[in-house]
Amino acid sequence: MDKIDVIIIGAGIAGIQSAYYIQKNCPHLSYKILESRSDLGGTWDLMKYPGVRSDSDMYTYGYSFNPWHGTSIASGEEIKDYIDQTAERFDIKQHIKFNQSVKTLDWIKNSWVVNNQIQAKYVICCTGYYDYDNVNLPSIDKQELYQGTIVHPQHWNNTDFKHKDVAIVGSGCTAITMLPKIAEQAKSVTLIQRSPGWITSIDSKERSTRLKKTLQSLKNYFYCRLFKNKIKEKFKANHYYTPDRIPSYDVWDQRVCCTTDWQYFTAMNKLNVRTETSEIYQWKPQGLMLTNNKIIKSDITIMATGFNIKLLGDIEITVNGKPININESSWYKGMMYSGVPNLFSMFGYVNFSWTARCELISKRISKIINYMTKKKLQTCTPKYLGKTTPPPLQSNYILRAMNKFPRKTYKFSQNYFKEWITFKWSKINDGAVEFK
Repeated sequence: MDKIDVIIIGAGIAGIQSAYYIQKNCPHLSYKILESRSDLGGTWDLMKYPGVRSDSDMYTYGYSFNPWHGTSIASGEEIKDYIDQTAERFDIKQHIKFNQSVKTLDWIKNSWVVNNQIQAKYVICCTGYYDYDNVNLPSIDKQELYQGTIVHPQHWNNTDFKHKDVAIVGSGCTAITMLPKIAEQAKSVTLIQRSPGWITSIDSKERSTRLKKTLQSLKNYFYCRLFKNKIKEKFKANHYYTPDRIPSYDVWDQRVCCTTDWQYFTAMNKLNVRTETSEIYQWKPQGLMLTNNKIIKSDITIMATGFNIKLLGDIEITVNGKPININESSWYKGMMYSGVPNLFSMFGYVNFSWTARCELISKRISKIINYMTKKKLQTCTPKYLGKTTPPPLQSNYILRAMNKFPRKTYKFSQNYFKEWITFKWSKINDGAVEFK
């Protein structure tokens, strides 16, 4: 059986970041990255739908140790290239094993056994938080009647939409991103939404710095939370928000979507684009019937209906022979799970760039490992502490998956400034983790 000090699962943006900090701060450790796909990039290797791009600014989404120097918003291809270049620059690529899907993690005699093949002292799970294989497709009656094509953005497969009637179901970032691109070539596009979303425009050519964008993004978020009515009126000054297009929720109860250079709003003024705010009743041979009795004709229906959450990649985990149910655990700082030794995972911000929090976690992991090395400790296991907390957003993909999240959380917030201080300065042995 192969023996490695650290196994990192996933070679997406968080996995490459984790590898950087392990080799920088813990050079005495050996490590390998196990990636289930045939290339690195994670989300940005998977997503191929029209217009795919970042919905966070790249100055905060990118790495602090390899700063982003392009425009604020980047295409999916540009982000994948950036991750690839980072892995090359810091000699991380040689540590990646591709086509290596992790199915089992078994804690036996003070070490992890990965897929019954590799023994490791520590495991860092960088699998993201959604299911790559099983998408969220709402159940709609009489689907067998529909004579068109149903496609989910996650499984795009070069779908041809030129000169065709297209329906897009959804109101999130994916729907807002792809609509302008599809409208350029489709015969018609109808966006079907239960509720419209709050959308802001970003200058695609904007250049900035990581510090400036961090301060600006956090200021905007907290301003929206504190002055909800003022910010709603500001949004509604955009002529797009007619009485039938006002979202049913407050700004930042769900993520605020972004469009670049007003592309979404411009597309909405085209003769071949329209929106329908309604529930879907059932499928018809020619398209979708809504609860308001309208029938939306479509050759292609794109279900931009979000994704299913899958924490820790749905890996089967046992500790000394006992199966672990993450829902029954306590989430320590959003990075470890009570009763599970030497296992770390990445979970970023939902109100700020994902990688900003992952970077805080990576640095903290290095500190924990170095503390254990210095003290000649073998295991670190969080205790079952904390309290039940409400979800950080009311987005459907989060609400659908509350039974998959840990039951309790311990010192885990969505405040970047607060966590920057606590992750940097709080004690490693803080009483919430048992070291042996």
